[in-house]
Amino acid sequence: MRVWIAEKPSVGRELAKYLGKGAQKKGYIEITGTSDVVTWLFGHILQQKTPQMYDPFYNSWSPALLPIVPQRWELFVKPEAKEQFQTIKDLLKRADEIVHAGDPDREGQLLVDELLEYLKNRKPVKRLLLNALDEITIKRALRDLRNNADFQPLTESAVARSRADWLIGMNLTRAYTAMARQAGYDEVMRIGRVKTPTMALVVRREREIREFRPTKHYGIKVDLEQTEKCFSAVWLIPEEFSGCDSEGRILKRELVENITQEILQSVKNGETFRIEDVTRRETAEAPLLPLSLSALQIQAGKLGYTPQQVLDIAQKLYEMKLTTYPRSDCDYLPEAQFKDAKVIFENLARAGWQTEMAGADMSRKSRAWADEKITAHHAISPTTLPCDQAKLTREQQDIYALIARAYLAQFYPPYRFSKTVLRIRIGNHIFLGTGKVVLEQGWRSLYKAETDDEKSEEEAVLPDLQNGDTVSLRELTLQEKITKAPKRFNLSSIIEAMKNIHHYVREETFKAQMKECSGIGTEATRAGILDELVQGRFLRLEKNVLYATDIAEKLFDALPEALAYPDITAIWEDKLTRIAENNFSADAFLDATTDFVKTLLGEAKGKTISAMEGQILCPVCKKGFLKRRSGKKKGTCFWG
Repeated sequence: MRVWIAEKPSVGRELAKYLGKGAQKKGYIEITGTSDVVTWLFGHILQQKTPQMYDPFYNSWSPALLPIVPQRWELFVKPEAKEQFQTIKDLLKRADEIVHAGDPDREGQLLVDELLEYLKNRKPVKRLLLNALDEITIKRALRDLRNNADFQPLTESAVARSRADWLIGMNLTRAYTAMARQAGYDEVMRIGRVKTPTMALVVRREREIREFRPTKHYGIKVDLEQTEKCFSAVWLIPEEFSGCDSEGRILKRELVENITQEILQSVKNGETFRIEDVTRRETAEAPLLPLSLSALQIQAGKLGYTPQQVLDIAQKLYEMKLTTYPRSDCDYLPEAQFKDAKVIFENLARAGWQTEMAGADMSRKSRAWADEKITAHHAISPTTLPCDQAKLTREQQDIYALIARAYLAQFYPPYRFSKTVLRIRIGNHIFLGTGKVVLEQGWRSLYKAETDDEKSEEEAVLPDLQNGDTVSLRELTLQEKITKAPKRFNLSSIIEAMKNIHHYVREETFKAQMKECSGIGTEATRAGILDELVQGRFLRLEKNVLYATDIAEKLFDALPEALAYPDITAIWEDKLTRIAENNFSADAFLDATTDFVKTLLGEAKGKTISAMEGQILCPVCKKGFLKRRSGKKKGTCFWG
């Protein structure tokens, strides 16, 4: 008998449909006329044991008992999954071969492998990689069954991630919760390898805004004219100008006023603005790549969707067989799927996309089709299954439209434009005028609403000028500019920050290294981490904008730098990726994590969390704070 194990019931049922007519049993489906049986998990049905499950001694959260490092890591079956666990256990006893059909990512690999290991399975295991649930994709995947042993490094990476998160979470949460209790807080101070640096990003941004002081700085703009054609240019502040601050801005108005007077006097004396150099460059901009989950979440955020909503909707579209696997960090497509374009185009035309398809050329092959850039899964795209828009909710239609648009863009011509830069001199002063002429909208016609917002003075059309031409002054303006405070993170920009974490590291030497890593968190976990931070009252969400709470700021001040900055977390994500690629040792990673936790616990001993306002210091020990507690007798209370 061959047993297929899917990650969830919906995937198991779709797989069973393709394998043949099935007889539904409790927790599995028998495929009629074959020896195939399809069963499923409910995500992880095994869970890491808590410290007190290893030893009741750890029911106490005393810092004196830390660190807690299991000598032998153990899992247990979740109570709500015991029945399904027993079903799978019984099926595996009768199996001759097993097919691992978990989702094609790190966690999908782990949740089936950990169960097989827990049950001490020694029977042969094949791996089915399903990036979509439509018939064509399933058929291709079945023709390409792999040996599950080939994916052992991916499992080791997932196990290392799980254990590292346990070591940091269990130990540091207990240490900082005990510290918070001393300050009068009731909250559990949940510390996480990804969660805490993400919280710290929002706290630091909050403080940057709070401490921001607007700075006035000054410049010069001229409106110039030739044969009744006007354009603008701005003064280029010389590098050697002595009145600039460290960022090259002029903060004293009188310095710029002096320059304006010089220029006006030059014009009065008959000097002209002369074109000193003309640079014209034609540029072709390739289409945006198809969507990874984070790219989809960022685009959908502009429509008002939260990252978790986007993930949930994308998951539903995947289960409806309309789009491919949603938890993808890749924005490239397999070359073998290029031939699916004909069917997908026909489906989109039937779904009402004729206008958007007008500029597409099915034979055009963009840079997105690149096998060498495919990771565990490819970019999210429409499947070959027709999409009946009438059967989708409004939310599903919106997310499907973003995915379909990104796919269609791959068959559009590049966005082509010509950019001109004029270098203009009057006396010793240089001005720059810039203009941009769109030659072909190309793929940007699909993104018109977004690109309309990007139009600026830079896109002004300049007169056809050559070196040596002169232009006359129409108006000179002394510009007063004011620096703006940084923007607070919203749910889309924080996802972008987590993905592009190299912009936020403390050590400049890490930036280049981290630019190549995948950020902090994964496509599958970032939305959940943000939800946990909001639910845990570390962040407050108002109208899609994130604010740091008081307790988040108090915790931030007590954190060692290694937890308050994303440097170490991002490097760890990179190492987990290298473990998955069989280029780094999982044991070495966990040994380093254990040492790191011990170091952080040592640093935590010298830290304190600021007391809540209104707390009363204990008059006896002078350390903790008094709390109002209920007495044994109804209606009585005391402070202790």
